[in-house]
Amino acid sequence: MAYIKEVLVTIRSRITADIERWTGKTASTRGDIYYPISQAMAGTAHGLYRKIDYLEQQLFDDTCTDGNLVKRAAEVGIYQVAASRASGTVTIPGNNGTVLSAESLLTKDDLVYRVTVDATVSGGTLTAQIRAVATGADGNQDAGTELSMTETIAGLDTVATVVELAGGSDIETITRLRERLSERRKNPPQGGNATDYIAWTKAAHSDVTRAWCYSNENGPGTVVVRFTTDDLASPIPTQSHLDAVADYIDSVRPAGMRGFNVSSIVAAPLDITITSLTPNTAAVRAAVKGELDDMIRRDAEPGGTIKVSRIREAISIASGETDHSINLTADVTCASNELIVLGTVSWPV
Repeated sequence: MAYIKEVLVTIRSRITADIERWTGKTASTRGDIYYPISQAMAGTAHGLYRKIDYLEQQLFDDTCTDGNLVKRAAEVGIYQVAASRASGTVTIPGNNGTVLSAESLLTKDDLVYRVTVDATVSGGTLTAQIRAVATGADGNQDAGTELSMTETIAGLDTVATVVELAGGSDIETITRLRERLSERRKNPPQGGNATDYIAWTKAAHSDVTRAWCYSNENGPGTVVVRFTTDDLASPIPTQSHLDAVADYIDSVRPAGMRGFNVSSIVAAPLDITITSLTPNTAAVRAAVKGELDDMIRRDAEPGGTIKVSRIREAISIASGETDHSINLTADVTCASNELIVLGTVSWPV
């Protein structure tokens, strides 16, 4: 029998009717002798119904509270991915031979970065490995961003320029944890099959959104993993992401396998010329570009194919579009180390 969620007014009416039937006295109007009793009993019963409703929700991963989800995931070995520190390299002009010692500090506003290994100026430039002191996505910086040295070093400039500074992330969201738990329920561990490697990749870093596992790509018994970071400015993972995934999977994968590799991918821009568009307005253009972005994110994978029919479909479902034509006549493919991304969309004049 299905559980019926009773509302307060229904409970109150039922209790009032029972009291009036058995006592012969009215209990439905303020001032009636049994009115306070009917109200109190209805409130108590309503609270119990809500408690039952709450307990029912805790039985399922998709409806339980955030706190209980963390506990349910931990019971099957899935833990919320911790926040990570940004890391990368910077360059600093200086006199050849000048040394920047490990543990030296650089800053950007209220963010602090630590040099991880000694570095020496060569060819007039020093390249230093740095890591954010605090965890979080705020530690990531665009290439070309300038950091300041906290102390003056003879023979070395006080300004460092970021080459790459990425991989910092906030603690995994509950939504992502819920998705990983759902995938775990559908794909129990199998001792190192393809779905295990995909699950390990997503457990390694909270920036990972999609992952693929390729068996025997580098020879019998080998495994290659590739993944994307779709929620960042670029879906192409940085070296920090690649290192984090490789280190984590190395700690959990089966021992004794012949070879394992986390392979980098490069963007393969898909340029599209829309030769006609009706109506050709800014709003429709924005809708078309949004649909193309979404479709490519869903369909693209390393070494995969984007069907031209899917491109036409994405344009057709854009809000406001009634007719169009494009320059593409064949499906679009990419190499195994490439990922198709939306390139330049050219619009009709």
